[in-house]
Amino acid sequence: MKLVVISDTHNRHKHLTSVAMGNRLPDSDLLIHAGDFSAQGLKHEVQDVLKWLVQQAPRYTHGIIFIAGNHDRSFDGPKFGDDDIEEGSRKKPLWLQEALANLPANVRYLENEGVTIEGIKIWGSPVTPWFHGDRWAFNKHRGEDIDAVWNKIPMDTDIIITHGPIAYKLDYVAHDQHYTGCEHLRQRVQSIKPLIHISGHIHECYGYDYDENTHYFNASICNHQYEPLNAPWEIEIDLVGREISGNFII
Repeated sequence: MKLVVISDTHNRHKHLTSVAMGNRLPDSDLLIHAGDFSAQGLKHEVQDVLKWLVQQAPRYTHGIIFIAGNHDRSFDGPKFGDDDIEEGSRKKPLWLQEALANLPANVRYLENEGVTIEGIKIWGSPVTPWFHGDRWAFNKHRGEDIDAVWNKIPMDTDIIITHGPIAYKLDYVAHDQHYTGCEHLRQRVQSIKPLIHISGHIHECYGYDYDENTHYFNASICNHQYEPLNAPWEIEIDLVGREISGNFII
């Protein structure tokens, strides 16, 4: 199966399919978006992204899988307030519930859950470690709080998609010399040993890494200045031989 992987488009998704920008989004078997498709998760932003995803879906044999990120705040229910949510409810705004329910079957949203496509087991989560969690979506405190999410990942998962990276893989923020990834996620991923782990979130760490078991991709399309300059990853999977190939250096 051939994958195209993107993340952190921050309302710049149309740059990927603009003729003027070189139409950088290739056709393939499956498109994966690892979250932060919007700036604030506002209704008009989300509606525009979902419309775009539906338009792209016919280009992919098995459609599209996407997760949310910390910027996609409406996906985190009433945390940020919405007149469309009953007080005390943990549900998403009604307009978003309806939009997700009306997506075609080949455009799948994952939130701490998995799907199997052509025998490939894929699991996705928008959760990231706590960072100004009163402002951003899907923040969990490090420790038991975030562990409860990662423990849901099945041990036989082939591809793990999380908005944030694991600790010490594509997570280093140079300006404050700090590794921002999740240590608890690192322990879970290294226990499961999936073929691929996909993330974004840390724009300046767009890139690829490998630890002899798992191939790691930070797929942030936007750079640190929120310019959509990074290329989508193209990955071809061989599950039988547990090998991948594509436009990256191994």
